[in-house]
Amino acid sequence: MIRKIVGTLWVLVLLNAVCSANSLELDLMAGTESISGGIHYKDYIESGYYRIGGSVVHTDDDDVEYTLGSLNLTVGSDTLAPGFSCEVGVRGIYGTADDGGYSGDVGALGFTGEAGYLFPTDLIPVPLEVFGGLTWAPSPLSFADTDNYLEFNAGVGLRILRNASIRATYTHYRIEMDSGPGDWDLEEDAFRLGLAMRF
Repeated sequence: MIRKIVGTLWVLVLLNAVCSANSLELDLMAGTESISGGIHYKDYIESGYYRIGGSVVHTDDDDVEYTLGSLNLTVGSDTLAPGFSCEVGVRGIYGTADDGGYSGDVGALGFTGEAGYLFPTDLIPVPLEVFGGLTWAPSPLSFADTDNYLEFNAGVGLRILRNASIRATYTHYRIEMDSGPGDWDLEEDAFRLGLAMRF
């Protein structure tokens, strides 16, 4: 699973090298029991921009273990208001989840949305950014052992350079599963700290 995701991300990097890239964002985040990373390519079109990429997250604590990979395609705009950006699109998620004595495969094609705001330096003396996102896949768009998928994240970043930010994020996962002797839910909160770089 990890090799497939890393291979997909590597293909995206190679495609970016062939294309005249508008921007490429790499991020790596880590918490006490989890790690996540992603790569996204962003290109401007007449009415805004599109963003395509992928990410992977792995968590292994005492009772809960999951590995989730995702690919997403969104369209958005960063011209609605100065410093504000928003985007909507679709996101495919696949992976595995274990919680105590339960385990199963996670699969979903969800609706996703993100928004962010970079505070102007004349308002706040430090270049501070806030951002958040939501991914939801109802039962008809969930497959494998998954009945419903919900992921919410929020974070804050400090732009240490024009093209790099130190970020702190909170992510909440709620995945309804139907594998095992009965239905079960994976519900997890993850705090991570890391770096995002834009090229």
